[in-house]
Amino acid sequence: MKIFITLLTLMLLLLFSCTQEETCRENKQVLFRSGFYNSGTGNTLNIDSITVFGLNNYSIDVDSLYKNVKNINKIALPLNNSAEESIFVLNINGTHDTLNIQYSNKEYFISYSCGMVITHHVDTVLSTNHVIKGYKIVNRDINTTDVQHLQILL
Repeated sequence: MKIFITLLTLMLLLLFSCTQEETCRENKQVLFRSGFYNSGTGNTLNIDSITVFGLNNYSIDVDSLYKNVKNINKIALPLNNSAEESIFVLNINGTHDTLNIQYSNKEYFISYSCGMVITHHVDTVLSTNHVIKGYKIVNRDINTTDVQHLQILL
């Protein structure tokens, strides 16, 4: 009888000491989201063709973020977590412009199961003006929410 009670107690302790691993169901993507707008009317504008490259140490990365994408009115760009500036080359309908985003980084703890992400706060946006006529920063805080941060006026 003593062995049975000891075994039962040991089994109960093992059963309650094991917890199920929690699954992360949170979005962990932190992207800089931009939309294209007509500079005259302010209406959403579809781009016929766009290719977007990120610049890394002033050289073009091998892979493009968007490669000859047709009929698009918004883009989502990953910012460099280990720097406070990201530069992108946008080839819009055959004409190149650069988009320079300067920001500060902050670590954001989501949960034990999801870990942390690096969020950003936009300080400055600069661009060349070949096709881009202007821009408007709509939301300076870049985190895991799906909101627009920049309106690019063409």
